[in-house]
Amino acid sequence: MQNIKQFLKTTDRYINLLKEKWIITPKDFFYYFPKDYEDRTQIKTIWELKEWIKSVIKAKIVEKNFINTPKWKKLIELKLEDENNNIAYANFLNAKFITNSLKKWDIIIFSWKPKWSYWKYVFWFPEVLKNIWEWNLMLKNWLVWRIVPIYSDYLWIKWSWFQKKMSEKINEVDKLFEEFLPDYLIKKYNLLDIKTALKNIHFPQNTELLNKAKYRFNFEKLLTWQLISNLNIEQKHIKNKTLPNRNIVKDFLKLLPFTLTKAQKKAIKTIIDDIHSWKIMTRLLQWDVWSWKTIVATIIAYYIIKHFNQQVAFLAPTEVLANQHIKNIAKYFLPLGLKITLLTGSTKPKEKEQIKQQIKNWEINFVLWTHAIIQDDVIFKNLGLIIIDEQHKFWVNQRAKLINQWTPHILQMTATPIPRSLALAYFWEFENTIIDELPPWRQTIYTKVIPENEFEKLKWFLINKIKQNQQVYIVVPLIEESEKIEWVKSAIEEYESIKQWLWNKIKVGLMHWKLRADEKEKVMKDFKNWKIQVLISTTVIEVWVDVPKATIIIIKNAERFGLATLHQLRWRVWRSDLKSYCFLVTRSKSWEAYRRLKYMEKYNDWFKLAEIDLKLRWPWTIMWTQQSWQIDLPEEALKDIKLLEDTRNEAKYIIKNNLLDRYKNLKTKILTKKSIENLKA
Repeated sequence: MQNIKQFLKTTDRYINLLKEKWIITPKDFFYYFPKDYEDRTQIKTIWELKEWIKSVIKAKIVEKNFINTPKWKKLIELKLEDENNNIAYANFLNAKFITNSLKKWDIIIFSWKPKWSYWKYVFWFPEVLKNIWEWNLMLKNWLVWRIVPIYSDYLWIKWSWFQKKMSEKINEVDKLFEEFLPDYLIKKYNLLDIKTALKNIHFPQNTELLNKAKYRFNFEKLLTWQLISNLNIEQKHIKNKTLPNRNIVKDFLKLLPFTLTKAQKKAIKTIIDDIHSWKIMTRLLQWDVWSWKTIVATIIAYYIIKHFNQQVAFLAPTEVLANQHIKNIAKYFLPLGLKITLLTGSTKPKEKEQIKQQIKNWEINFVLWTHAIIQDDVIFKNLGLIIIDEQHKFWVNQRAKLINQWTPHILQMTATPIPRSLALAYFWEFENTIIDELPPWRQTIYTKVIPENEFEKLKWFLINKIKQNQQVYIVVPLIEESEKIEWVKSAIEEYESIKQWLWNKIKVGLMHWKLRADEKEKVMKDFKNWKIQVLISTTVIEVWVDVPKATIIIIKNAERFGLATLHQLRWRVWRSDLKSYCFLVTRSKSWEAYRRLKYMEKYNDWFKLAEIDLKLRWPWTIMWTQQSWQIDLPEEALKDIKLLEDTRNEAKYIIKNNLLDRYKNLKTKILTKKSIENLKA
């Protein structure tokens, strides 16, 4: 095969940059897909424009103005008029080619997203396609009148370079590629063949073929990762299926001072059945807030210790939450004679070494720890179960290290609602269990969106509630004044402001991530013991402790938070049978921001809000921005539940019936070094 330098006829510098992008062969080059497309098949009039929708228009320059701006920059403003005498404006900054090449009365064709400003459409820095004097050349240029691919820039390589090289080499697809998907998959799902799909993903003939090409590659990518995942599961088989002992759970339930809901009991039964199945359990447990998920994890941990005589590791995202969990779990485990311990980053070195030795010698049944001590020198004698609380707050690599080091049963838990499509996409190996039943005696939280200028009206409402021995959270996005964004108040500023605003007998506290662990502990202890009535905080309270008297939460600049975070914060004040209140304060004038916040008033169902959040925002902001995703999935694939389910079922069918060996091309594609490395990561 021709090497990529000869194929592209480019410099060593470009070749080295492409290698960093995993573009090593000519085939890899064709898998560098466009990030967007521009439909140049139709020219629109100014009247047909829509704000922020990329469009191609033809217009005459009727005025050309030069405007001086600060820092010696020149703004060039073109007044445009189309054939129907509609007016729009195009603005360029320090663009000499505009000054030299475009003159008054020229007719130009350009493309960009217009902005509606002061009752007129304005194009900022549009892409000039051609002017009227180049009309004949334009008709010969096949990239003008078609759906044009827009690639991502990569370091010094501009998107136009990718477009040019791709247009020159697109016909080489016929020589380089052979179909590797089985015939029955192509026919069953009406997929384009690989050659047609590649040509239309880069230079689509029409919108229908573009969508079919996207579907083909989404199917291919999802099937690839599903197969890798299923092959990974195959390596973790438990040969002997065993029978569960339900009496262990029944005996433990007698110790509880409350009765579990039907959803909790069903989740426990499902998890235990999974533990006794033919494979290592990998399960994702989701719940709506305050579904008592910790007691479910505690019962499963007790079952593993009692039935299999194995150790259990419980991983918490923060030290404060770890301390809270260990206190609650100790109430049940210590009277039963189980040995438990807490291992965190702040554990003293001498004590830490002693605990590690006890874990190694099997003197500890249950370890509660944080990600700060995920180290190679922590050795379990017989680890049977890892419970990961708030799984989205752990990096993928951290979870993989635990799983690969000991390969025990894995129970990942989250109170952040993950839409079904995301659960299918990012937790291939994980079966999904949802606890969606809440205690019947809980009252619905009253939620209201209020503008910033009406915040003052809450003053006497808050004072009256505090006189009734109720407490208040006020959540702000930032910590320090130096972190200000526009008019967003910092936590420190808000703290000083609220102290002056409220009745002087009310004690106000301040909480944020920059406080030391002991300082945070003291603030929360004072808040819980009524020494503080109003707590100003950042989102640190999202996974904080239980304060039953806290019945009001005010979230300032609420438009800056996602729906999932807002809902998580809202349920901080749902800790008793008292009526609770959530006020979402916003200063934003954006209709989109206001509409998103109004969903919080309308819905209390977390999973419904998560689906809405997925439609409104890109999924990384829902899942957690620190995740190290090794798989690149486009938005349309994440929203296509049927596609996700189809590829998952096909992968299971291929593995179960040993079909992978029958299709060598498919197996070669799946089991590449790159794929295996990504899986291990």
